[in-house]
Amino acid sequence: MTFSLTIPCKPYVKRFLELNYGSPVDFTKEKSLYPDFRNKLKRQVGSTRYDKRYEKLKLCRYTECAEIKITRDDFYRHGWEMNLTDIVDFNRQIEARTKLFMYVIISGRMAIGTSLTDSINYFQTNYNFPEEVWPSESINKDCQRNLKISKNEILSNISKQIDKLSLVKLSGNGTISQQFKKNYETANI
Repeated sequence: MTFSLTIPCKPYVKRFLELNYGSPVDFTKEKSLYPDFRNKLKRQVGSTRYDKRYEKLKLCRYTECAEIKITRDDFYRHGWEMNLTDIVDFNRQIEARTKLFMYVIISGRMAIGTSLTDSINYFQTNYNFPEEVWPSESINKDCQRNLKISKNEILSNISKQIDKLSLVKLSGNGTISQQFKKNYETANI
């Protein structure tokens, strides 16, 4: 018998969960996410401190539902439902992860000279977030508000990573000594 909980969420949050943890979503072995999720489970709805605030919103942006697996033990020990406050909190956590993922991919593309529009298209196409799941206009607005990248900083970091990889190869085949490699790494930390 499989135990699960279905919660409302935004389409791109559902897609992120399913891409990372399958369908139904199974992150029971995820040490950073599942314990917090488990703590939100209730046998009977517990704290409803902010539920009235969320009822006014009617969770109108949460147009999809994600089925999330729960271990048998957690089902009986902790519960099988979540109140609105905990659903919104869980969604915020996953949305933050989803947006961080999106920012990293898009900023990486922009660092190599790709326009914001083309970077968004690349993200949507290559990471399976089509227009109906996460509209490009929404991503664009979010990036304009929150994505602050310095092309020079990113290129500098890429250059440092290339140097490190090169030194590993050169020290591995004996062209340079381990001491030279360590001195470089210490000086450039």
